[in-house]
Amino acid sequence: MRKAGFTLLEMIVAAAIFVAVVAGAYALFDGSRRLSARAEARAEMLQTARAALRAIEADLRGAVMSGTAYDTGFIGVDGGSSSEPLDVLDFVSVTSPMSEASMDGFKDATKARRSDLSKVAYWIEKDELKKAHGLVRERLGTMLPPESRTRREEDVEAVSTDVVGLNLRYYDGQWRDSWNSQRSRTMPRSVEATVHVRRADEIEIHTARFYLPVAAETPEAGPP
Repeated sequence: MRKAGFTLLEMIVAAAIFVAVVAGAYALFDGSRRLSARAEARAEMLQTARAALRAIEADLRGAVMSGTAYDTGFIGVDGGSSSEPLDVLDFVSVTSPMSEASMDGFKDATKARRSDLSKVAYWIEKDELKKAHGLVRERLGTMLPPESRTRREEDVEAVSTDVVGLNLRYYDGQWRDSWNSQRSRTMPRSVEATVHVRRADEIEIHTARFYLPVAAETPEAGPP
């Protein structure tokens, strides 16, 4: 008569089955965790892109050509490469009038004046040692003559440190990679903005098109 208990072989087989079940369950859990983390990362990248594009759109919606000596025009410079676009955009946008507090340090009326216009610039700052890097914006409520203009680091703000590429195109009947209103004497009717968002080693590309109310045709008659 066989005594109660397990043989060594039965214990080995049972242990092997247990290990296989646990490994399978862990693999399933790990796969789900990775999938969830990836979906969350993509959602965050999409949110970053949308926020950056909304900031650009908000300023472009107010883009104007003031025609004053303080207005250097609507200038879009094509830079970088297709894989790492580093375009620069510089223009004047309508904004709310400046307060007295924001005029501190600009009391010389021959060099600065209160205005409801802002000088706006967007570019990619690659130097990560700077406080503002990635996609950055400079918005100056005090309009200075071009010859007295110097860029100050405190005037530059980070729109998103995760945006590492900026590509812009301009529409006036056909799409152009750059724009210079000093030569054309006009503004583009719409602007296409593409941002490259980096998270870890992954880069996603997001694009949006914006009509410029001052220069654009109605959406029905605009670019396809």
